[in-house]
Amino acid sequence: MGGHILTLAWHGFLICPFNPFGLQGTCCAGLATCPSASVEAFLNSTLTTRLLPALYSVILLVGLPANALACWVLVTNFRRCSSTLFLLNLASADLLFVLLLPFKISYHFLGNHWLFGEYLCRIMVAFFYGNMYSSILFFTCIGLERYISVVHPFLWKGSTWTLCKAGICVGIWLVVGLGMSPLLFHPQTSHISSLNITTCHDVLGKNEHMFLVYYFLSLVGLGFGLPFVLMIISYSCILVRLLAKGRRYRQVVRILALVLLVFIVCFTPSNVLLFIHYMMEATGCNNITYILYTLALVFGAFNNCFDPFIYFYVSQDFRDWVRGAGICCLGRLETSVERASGKAALPLRSTGTGLCPPHLQPFQDGVLWLSILIPTSPPVPTSPDS
Repeated sequence: MGGHILTLAWHGFLICPFNPFGLQGTCCAGLATCPSASVEAFLNSTLTTRLLPALYSVILLVGLPANALACWVLVTNFRRCSSTLFLLNLASADLLFVLLLPFKISYHFLGNHWLFGEYLCRIMVAFFYGNMYSSILFFTCIGLERYISVVHPFLWKGSTWTLCKAGICVGIWLVVGLGMSPLLFHPQTSHISSLNITTCHDVLGKNEHMFLVYYFLSLVGLGFGLPFVLMIISYSCILVRLLAKGRRYRQVVRILALVLLVFIVCFTPSNVLLFIHYMMEATGCNNITYILYTLALVFGAFNNCFDPFIYFYVSQDFRDWVRGAGICCLGRLETSVERASGKAALPLRSTGTGLCPPHLQPFQDGVLWLSILIPTSPPVPTSPDS
């Protein structure tokens, strides 16, 4: 660099003296711009090259099989009268996100060096934010559907409500696609000659800064703020109505609390920090907020691991399949053990659920069947006169 100070917009955030995970640098000379030393320190830090890819790897290892299985179960056991349609779209959004995670993991492990071209970088960035905001909207729809079912149970029923839900899902995908289109049409890569790397979305030209300010503030307000208010109102009304009906609704209350907890834990920190960043830009340095925001984005991506638990508690189809699959696996394991030991197992009672062979059927209430081990020794011969 020869002492030249390269001034770039760093995703719209100011970088100041702070040293987490090996990050070092000086305050930015101007609004949303950073001297090259500060940018390079962040790009070489342990935070971005070790911690972030490790966390994203965990999300990939857990989220890919879990959401692929969830999509398959929800499609093959689809019921129009349940929340399956919203859950299926939520699982599809999560699956699309984790399929692109290997590119992001590779990017960070290589020292924030993007090898896959400008257009794939744009797609990855759009899917990253698109997953977050589509998940928020589908969670909101689940909450509103529960509100209608509990507070106004006769408002919409049958095929009309099913068609309405299908239209809402299509509308969400169109709105999210439209909202992410600016990320697809604006350059997202930048070459850092001093490090000989090409970044993806981390370092952008200064002329992109004002666009990012208005864009992300609008995204936070419409994509998070409005759905959050609707979630709080609908869930509060549901909880008040159910708690007034007594103990028999406690399970439903726990389900609603779980959905709201995942929503708050995964999506609130990153969106709040994103809003604070752009609101505080005129005041100068806010480096610590940027570090927290970077970590909050990772923990927000963990919703891809938590969502399968939501499917289990919200969808009767999903619960039935998981229980049936577990029962069959236990039955097959028992059969293998019997064959190896030369003993036969007799169930105490069988049912006709059709999930497993009759001799491997469990109780319908989920209690595992009991077996009586009987030796299979050959019968004792008898005399013809007896």
